[in-house]
Amino acid sequence: MPDFTLPQFIGVLAAAANIGIAVMIIILLGERSHAAWTKVRLRADEFVAMRAQMEVTAAESERAVQQLRDDIAGLQSQVQRAEQDIEALHKRHRETDLPMGYVATPVDVVDRRYRTWRVMVRNPDLGADAGSFSHPAYRWIEGRLFDVPAANMEYAVEMMQARFLARDGYTVEPARERPAATSIEAAEAI
Repeated sequence: MPDFTLPQFIGVLAAAANIGIAVMIIILLGERSHAAWTKVRLRADEFVAMRAQMEVTAAESERAVQQLRDDIAGLQSQVQRAEQDIEALHKRHRETDLPMGYVATPVDVVDRRYRTWRVMVRNPDLGADAGSFSHPAYRWIEGRLFDVPAANMEYAVEMMQARFLARDGYTVEPARERPAATSIEAAEAI
C-alpha cells in the first residue's frame, strides 16, 4: 500500500469531499431543472389547451356573427320592401279620387221612428297634412256629412258631438242645404 503522509491524506480527503459536494450540487441542480422543466411543460400544455378552447370559441363566435349579419341583411331587405310598399300605397292614395260629397250613416244610432237629419263634422287638424285635395283626409277640412236619425236637429248634433269630441279637434254643426242648381248650371252640366 502506498505510503501517504498526513497532509497528503488530508489533501486527498479534501479533494474527494469537493468532488462529492460538486456531484451533490450537480444532482440538486439537475433535480431543480427537471422540476422547473416539468412546470414549464405543464404550463405550456395548459396554454395549448386554452388556445384550442379559444379557437373553438372564436369559430363559434364567427358563425354566430355571420348568422346575425345574414339576419340583418334579411331584415334590411324586408324593411326596404315595406318602405316601397308604403310609398306605393301613399302614391295610390294621393292619385285616387274619391267622391266629393259622400254621406255616412252611423249604424249604431239608426232608429227608424225618427226623421234623418244631416250633420256636418269637421276636423282641420286631420286634413292638414293630406297633401292632395283628393286625399280622403282632406275631406275632414271640408267636412264630412252624416245622416243621423233623431227626434230633432239639436238631438242629432248632440249625438254626433258625443261621438266626435271637441277636445280631439272636431266641430259638429247642422249641414247647410246646398242651393238648387240654376238652369244655367244645369245646362253647363249637360
